[in-house]
Amino acid sequence: MEKIALMGHIVAGFPSFEESLEAAFGIAQGGAELLEVQFPFSDPNADGIAIANACEISLAKGFNTDLGFEFIAQLQRKFAQNGITTRLLIMTYGNILFCYGLEKFLQKAKDCGVYGLIVPDLSLNHDEKLFSKARKVGLENIALIAPQTKPKRMEKLSNASGSFVYVVARNGITGDTTKIDESLMKYLKVVKKHCQKPIALGFGIQSKAQIDALRGIVPIAIVGSAFVRYIGEISRKTDEKGETTLNEIADKLCAFTKGLLGD
Repeated sequence: MEKIALMGHIVAGFPSFEESLEAAFGIAQGGAELLEVQFPFSDPNADGIAIANACEISLAKGFNTDLGFEFIAQLQRKFAQNGITTRLLIMTYGNILFCYGLEKFLQKAKDCGVYGLIVPDLSLNHDEKLFSKARKVGLENIALIAPQTKPKRMEKLSNASGSFVYVVARNGITGDTTKIDESLMKYLKVVKKHCQKPIALGFGIQSKAQIDALRGIVPIAIVGSAFVRYIGEISRKTDEKGETTLNEIADKLCAFTKGLLGD
């Protein structure tokens, strides 16, 4: 079976700071080589219902950007103590960066050991120099390519992107299941023709069967909403029964991640 890397996704502060920290740790323990840590924003226009609701809950509980960096710092310490090498990317929206101060945000991210950024609403040429400034401090700012992206634009995005490109599997928002079919294969063939960087495929990837179907097709599969929904399910069961400990949250997410990878 051909190897494929998994990029997981959590919303920092959902359902609480401590629970999201353990969930992130569990995903990394389970074998995710990359992890998106979403700093929630009040108007997340690329996110489906599960992630948008998670962002709303996190913000209602007082999440802010400084807490996000504290989250990253604590998670990196847990990784170091346990020999985990999962690379962290901050996923957020431009408003968060500019309200905090772009240069300050980038330097803080670098100081916390963040690997890269994914900022869907700051695309190349409309990015307020995010690509160049991120590169200057040593952060991988990841470009997004969508089905409507023209081939020449794909080439420019690939050249500007960090170590890989985030390829959106279909139009719309995150959450709905994506079919791994001939139409998707044709689209990926075009992307590969015009992009020199490795492809991370996301939007609607949520099962082992989908990931297995992508082995040998793309090097990285991104699972987002499925993780956030599962974290929410665990939290609801905890609220009802009051039995799940923080360690159990990590264990459950570790097992869930291994299940996606077939380990």
